[in-house]
Amino acid sequence: MILHPEELEWARAYNQHRSFEALNPQQIHLIMERGRALFKWYKAHPGTHNLISMCVLSFIFLADGWTLLGLPRFLLAPEGSSFARIVFASMTVGLLHGWLMYSLVNFSMHEGAAHDAIFTGTGRIGRIGRFLGSNLCRLGQAEPDQYSVCHMAHHAKFGTEDDTEFLNFVLPRRYWLTFLPFALSINFSDFLAHRPMTYTRGRIISAGVTLAYNGTYLYLVFRVYGAAFSLLTMLLFLHVGFYFDRLRQFTEHNLMPLENQNGARSFGIGFWGLVVGGGPWGQPCHLVHHLVASIPWYQQLVLHRYMKTLLTSRQREQFLLAPVIGFPLLFWSIVRTTNGFARSRRSVRSGV
Repeated sequence: MILHPEELEWARAYNQHRSFEALNPQQIHLIMERGRALFKWYKAHPGTHNLISMCVLSFIFLADGWTLLGLPRFLLAPEGSSFARIVFASMTVGLLHGWLMYSLVNFSMHEGAAHDAIFTGTGRIGRIGRFLGSNLCRLGQAEPDQYSVCHMAHHAKFGTEDDTEFLNFVLPRRYWLTFLPFALSINFSDFLAHRPMTYTRGRIISAGVTLAYNGTYLYLVFRVYGAAFSLLTMLLFLHVGFYFDRLRQFTEHNLMPLENQNGARSFGIGFWGLVVGGGPWGQPCHLVHHLVASIPWYQQLVLHRYMKTLLTSRQREQFLLAPVIGFPLLFWSIVRTTNGFARSRRSVRSGV
């Protein structure tokens, strides 16, 4: 992701002209203390942690296989389907497949490549597990080596010129460009986090792994369900995971303070948090992750529930989503506010 100096300037200006109830020292102390206790448990139970991670990965792969090869049996007519029915079935299966791949890529890139927290162990099996955990994201065209460097800078240099995942003020026009066809692979926008902007060795490897995985399923789906369904499912709807990923990053930090301890939202473990976050092992509880980055995803859920008991009503409005329609309201507010604030700053600069 490329930092736009004007967006950093606007983020700083926006920060100075709004009221915000930050977490107070007592709240932060209590959250950190609970986080330390959770971290000690995580380090003391490597076998349990590895088993949890194995269950997550097994679920994703089994669910993806059933989605592509089992679910269409319930959506397509055995004697032959109309084109409209094939399109509906392809859309349903493709959306689920894309979301599952997004869930896997997000889990592998963030928990594995960036934080090395999918598998633990220093023996041969442990090293193999850590390698796989960090590189499974290549199944979705992600390049883990660059991402891990950028994400660590995001934590260490949050909200500064050196934050290589600067997300505290992102203009909607950069986000809209990610909806152009094949924006996953073509540089229509620099609002990207999963790959370099140029074809590096790592990006080429990821492209080959992605083609092998999806190409194998394309062949299997073609053999069972025919050309129309397989091509629509695997080619037309394949990029939906990328849209979930861009939506998450557009909303989790945008218009939040330029500091680690208050600079993120948590979507929670309700519908919106699980869908946009990529499952419970994705990033539905992002604020506690920035507060205690060393604990794995399932402990972030525990810490999130504890943090909620400490927040004031004002803080809940700032950091959390309102029930049911909270995410659509947040998205519209970000689009309207960022565009309006940018226009006002441009007017001031031009003397209008």
